[in-house]
Amino acid sequence: MILKDLKLRVVNVPKPGVMDKSPEKSDPDQGVKTQLVLVTAISDTGIEGYGFGWGTKGGMRLAHTIAEVYRPEVIGEDVEFREKLWQKAHKADRLGGLASVNSYGPVDVALWDLAAKAVDKPLYKFIGAYRDKIQAYASSPFLSKPEEYVELANMAKAEGYNAFKLHPPGDPDLDIECCRAVRKSVGKDMTLMIDPVGGMYDHGEAVRVGRELESLNFLWFEEPLYDHDLHGLQMLTSTLDIPILAGEWDSDFFSKAAYLKTNACDVMRADVSWTGGITGTIKTAHLAEAFGMNCELHMTVLSLMDVANLHVALSIKNCRYIEIPYPDGAKFGITNPIDIDKDGYVHAPKLPGLGVTLDIAEIEKNTIAEI
Repeated sequence: MILKDLKLRVVNVPKPGVMDKSPEKSDPDQGVKTQLVLVTAISDTGIEGYGFGWGTKGGMRLAHTIAEVYRPEVIGEDVEFREKLWQKAHKADRLGGLASVNSYGPVDVALWDLAAKAVDKPLYKFIGAYRDKIQAYASSPFLSKPEEYVELANMAKAEGYNAFKLHPPGDPDLDIECCRAVRKSVGKDMTLMIDPVGGMYDHGEAVRVGRELESLNFLWFEEPLYDHDLHGLQMLTSTLDIPILAGEWDSDFFSKAAYLKTNACDVMRADVSWTGGITGTIKTAHLAEAFGMNCELHMTVLSLMDVANLHVALSIKNCRYIEIPYPDGAKFGITNPIDIDKDGYVHAPKLPGLGVTLDIAEIEKNTIAEI
């Protein structure tokens, strides 16, 4: 099955999710909006596969990167040679592509979607299934007051979530106060995590916050420092008992070995947008598994790509949760986004490939360019 064409469509996202801060931070005069790039891979048999590209700081840049760096590498190639194509993309980037880390992810996802559809199987079974459902956790936006986190955590608990993650304000004392308030309110049985998104704490502050999280029985301490600070992360893993989760931002697959070699994390991070698609994410998960480590999948804040993350999570053993942005989820662009059941589980899609249905009317309505 030969890849006949790779079409790219830049789409405005009219109602960005709560995790996307760019609209209010952007200069209105510059016209910067939240965008995605719809990647459509078309085979010589007419089957289509889809991926969404992360265009938060401008979809045109991402679309042109894919068109100029990666499209020439994959057109005319056999879709079943996805590992070969992944390696070709990596080489093309090295030889002058200078592509951002998230550029090839949507292409790889589209190729996997296409291939699984060709054999009429849900993607997780095409990869090789481990399970057909997984627990989800509700992932908060950045808020400013403890009571706001308490309200959101209890709302998530009432909807069936058994786990909740805070993206805290960023001040160590206030962050501790927020975590204490949530733990006191939701009780000891709800799993809690925290993600300061790096760069908010110095080393001493990270240790102080981590010690408090241990007393509150938090499951993990995510990206307490920038991912490039391997020395600081290694210091935390050797000092704190709470597991340190890292590797989201420094997300290229080949960088993961450094975290393992230096003991810079206890739990690895990956996702299909930032870790080279499904191919790179599976590689990362298997690498972590060889070291007895979990690989927890980061939300992509893109509806279709979060479904792709779900398929990977269902095909590996060493992943405990799927992350869902809360309270609004990631919904734009498809008609059947991820949702939980009454017990907090997300179930496997039943349709072939990713099992998603594009919301064609909304996509066409908000399209600004085709490349």
